[in-house]
Amino acid sequence: MRTMSAAQPGPTKGDRTRRRLLDAAAAHLARHGQAGVSLSGIAAEAGLKTGSVYFHFGSKDELIATVLEEGLRESLRHLDTALTPLSGADPGTRLWAAVRAHLDALVELSEYAAVVLTMAEPESGVALAAYRSLKQHYGGQWTELVDDAQQAGVIATGVEPRLVRDLLFGAMNAVADGSGRPGRSAEDCTAAIRALLAGPTPHPDRGDP
Repeated sequence: MRTMSAAQPGPTKGDRTRRRLLDAAAAHLARHGQAGVSLSGIAAEAGLKTGSVYFHFGSKDELIATVLEEGLRESLRHLDTALTPLSGADPGTRLWAAVRAHLDALVELSEYAAVVLTMAEPESGVALAAYRSLKQHYGGQWTELVDDAQQAGVIATGVEPRLVRDLLFGAMNAVADGSGRPGRSAEDCTAAIRALLAGPTPHPDRGDP
């Protein structure tokens, strides 16, 4: 007897409208920051009326919290994509791959990730709990990466891994924030972070020792 699997339903009109609003909000927040949030501006950017924002999200805080959640989910996807093929690799390889994945998300790929970098948490919002849970999970993965790299002698020991992680985030976010300079890429930023933590590596074009 032949069975047929049910086709997966596509996004509804409401789903598509919600996505348009999220994309517009991410772009708006990345440009104007939290102080410049305008729900009417976000709605106009999405080609919708302001009432659509309240219908789908209920409040400004809920919209911002959802954008933050989406941005962090994207960062997690990049981290998982980078690390899954490297499950048996040495701790240094995994750490530098994670640095590159984080910078890719910030420098090259997403306004959502840029919002995560620059925005403070809103005071409320249903999505805020999900964002905080994801943030804790993401931070935990990085703490483990740093701890493994310290134990392997890849980076200096003697400093608590969570502090190194926080300093690493600060450095990554700082170089990514200036990535608009001509010639600066995620690869350049990764090399700079690596030099700070582990010392410079030979440059293939210069034949450095």
